[in-house]
Amino acid sequence: MSSRSMAAWWCAALVCQAGTHAVASGFAPGNGTLDAQPLAVQVPSGTLSPLSSTQPPLLLLRQDVAGPTYYLAVGLGVPRYGIADLPGAGAWRVEPDADCARLVPVALDEVKQPAVQPVTAQQNALPLHCAAAFEGSCTSRDQRLGLGTAFLGTRRTARTGGGFFGTEGQITSTFYTGVRTLTIEHLSSGRHWRMDEALQDSAGYSAPQTAIRYLPQLQRVLLLGVSNGPEGPQGRCIALPPG
Repeated sequence: MSSRSMAAWWCAALVCQAGTHAVASGFAPGNGTLDAQPLAVQVPSGTLSPLSSTQPPLLLLRQDVAGPTYYLAVGLGVPRYGIADLPGAGAWRVEPDADCARLVPVALDEVKQPAVQPVTAQQNALPLHCAAAFEGSCTSRDQRLGLGTAFLGTRRTARTGGGFFGTEGQITSTFYTGVRTLTIEHLSSGRHWRMDEALQDSAGYSAPQTAIRYLPQLQRVLLLGVSNGPEGPQGRCIALPPG
């Protein structure tokens, strides 16, 4: 694996994490006309979860004669730059199945092989800004998938403390009350999956761009902790129809 590519993605993950407004309660599980199934995930004891919003998973790809193999990894380091694996670092192979797909844990050495490369921002099937803004829309690079966020409700502004700890002067913040909707649409069929996030006088909201993984060669969309349930972050897999 290229150390330079891994370092770039390691830094990008931290930037995305720092810029995420994920202090709201998160999206509800969702509904729609696309086929969305619970994502089976095996998380070995002591291993970081690929569904955690605090450690966005890294997407990797191996291309060989048997076809593409996608992996997800959490907590990988970059030895060349003195960055060690985090405690609990883990890796999973994405295995398509009749329902959709499942995540199967693999040894870290499997994703550290030279043939396994990180999917860079330029190679990612979804532009980096997808699902990052409070409201907005985007289209996948292959023009098959559309993502959009919209809000229905009220807004108010107030002066609040600025900076990470709220002690760096006063800034104007917007507080939202209403429902924010994330929609994932298969453009040729018009079928969609919709998820709602309830906001109650909240300045924060979810920015799930690092938790949505579109795998065009498998025609699968993985939702890695985008929604929350009684037991915490949930994973879902959407199998896209042909076309």
